[in-house]
Amino acid sequence: MQKTVDVLYTLFSRLVAVALLLGTAAVVILATASFLRLTVEVAQTDGMQIPYTTLQTLFDLLLGAVIAMELAHSVHLMLSGGSIYAQVRIVLVIGMLAVVRKLIVIELETVSGMLLLGLASAVFALGCAFALVIWIDRQHGAPRREGDSE
Repeated sequence: MQKTVDVLYTLFSRLVAVALLLGTAAVVILATASFLRLTVEVAQTDGMQIPYTTLQTLFDLLLGAVIAMELAHSVHLMLSGGSIYAQVRIVLVIGMLAVVRKLIVIELETVSGMLLLGLASAVFALGCAFALVIWIDRQHGAPRREGDSE
């Protein structure tokens, strides 16, 4: 009975992961298309007069596409049985990218110093966790697999 449950759960988790991968691929395509569309619009205007808010929007779209790609990579690693350390590193990188994305699009005049301190603390904590995961991974001497990133 336990073996049947394990097989069914494995099948279920793989089907869900494939669905997530397909959905994430669609998000990557849409985010990339939005970024490229705005980039072309900006390039067709007078390039020396690009408002800062437009640059913020461009970076927001770019980082959105990168975050979606990292999520897709994480789901792919889950499907292919990649290292758990690689998956955790990707999640930490996604967290750092999300905070950096917030810092890029934030209007500094409208936020408190405490919010900025909180975001800086989040980046520091994520960076420390990232370094710790890499250190633990190296201590265990986990073999490197194709697709594992550092």
